[in-house]
Amino acid sequence: SIINEIPSKPDKTKTPFLVFEKDEFIKTYITSLKLIQSKSASFLDKIIEVKFEELMLHLLEKYPKEILSFQTKNQEEYADFEIKKAVELNLTNNLTLEELAFLCHTSVSTFKRKFIKLYNETPSQYFLQQKMEIAKSLLLQNENPSEVSYKVGYENHSSFSQSFKQVYGISPKQFRQQNLAVSQQLLND
Repeated sequence: SIINEIPSKPDKTKTPFLVFEKDEFIKTYITSLKLIQSKSASFLDKIIEVKFEELMLHLLEKYPKEILSFQTKNQEEYADFEIKKAVELNLTNNLTLEELAFLCHTSVSTFKRKFIKLYNETPSQYFLQQKMEIAKSLLLQNENPSEVSYKVGYENHSSFSQSFKQVYGISPKQFRQQNLAVSQQLLND
């Protein structure tokens, strides 16, 4: 899941911030922010917005390469995050590639290319594998195969059974029966 990707100790080489030396503009800018704090709240939001734009223009003028590369890197990371989020939230929703690409604000070809880069397999391979993992887990919890097929996004049970058999070599019903037998045997021992 996306949450599992948040590192407990961030990699310092990938930390998303830039450090700038404190020049005269920055010193004056900080002083002006301190003065703004004491002003009334009626225009404060607008003033802060303008002050932020002022700072960004200064930094862009003084450090164009750093600012633009930082922006590009963050846009790429955000695009990757959007793809992962769309995929994980729609594992069992049977969205088309066009619909997933639309959710990620990309073309279908860009979506496919980025998907393969992120997951090292095609969308159809990934979705099949993930659905079958979910199905396997549900069958191990003794759920009915026809209910499982619906839960993992199949419209008919025979398509689900065929896919399950393709991945695991046995039908969902046989898989469930085998695991029930193993569970019973463990209880009897």
